[in-house]
Amino acid sequence: MPDRREFLALFAGAIVAPPDRPLPPTSWTCPMHPEVVDNEKGTCPICKMALVPIKLDLVWSCPIHVDVTELDAGRCRICRRELVRVVKALSFTCRIHAKVNELEPGKCPLCKRTLVAKYSLRPHGNHNPKHGGQFFMAPNNWHVEVTHPAPAIFRLYVYDDYSRTFIPKGFTGRIIAVPGPAGKSVDASIPFTRAGDYLEARVPKLALPATIAVKVRFQTDDQEYRFDFPFLDYSKEPR
Repeated sequence: MPDRREFLALFAGAIVAPPDRPLPPTSWTCPMHPEVVDNEKGTCPICKMALVPIKLDLVWSCPIHVDVTELDAGRCRICRRELVRVVKALSFTCRIHAKVNELEPGKCPLCKRTLVAKYSLRPHGNHNPKHGGQFFMAPNNWHVEVTHPAPAIFRLYVYDDYSRTFIPKGFTGRIIAVPGPAGKSVDASIPFTRAGDYLEARVPKLALPATIAVKVRFQTDDQEYRFDFPFLDYSKEPR
């Protein structure tokens, strides 16, 4: 089998693996429910479709630029943030015939060029906070992160199941409880308002440590979901 160095060149830049690093083993996943992953072939427990083979690799990526993939720790080549560990799907494709997608390295069946590695985002492959806050997965498979970057300020970020930032149509959020006298929780009603690609709310005179309760509605006709966010210190944006 050819050395793996020959295959690990992404379209955004070359990625070189140690020559003795083996390829990840083959797992099995559902085409309709990618959160279903098994070590053996079979059928999806949700929809009963036949599972398909996949290779899942633990790699390094940027919290913000999620398409960046590196095989070693370091910093993002775009924004210089420190990379984090994520799970991505590894396959092999042709530089000329992009529709070619093979599970194993080899030659393009159309032009016989050596295939190169391609890393694809996986649902829930990245549960790292992007802005130094508290990160949770919602029951609808989306994600929320709340940060407390400075006194009185709280910011709410929303991510899809691929950890990409977005704000769904009809999304709303509000703080429903804050620490009161003697540290006891007291009811509140403080809405988050949109400020670019995140939402922001202010709670004046709130001291650390602080735990706030937040309710969010992801879509207009959706129910509200509650999350509790504890902060022992102010959030620090990763560098």
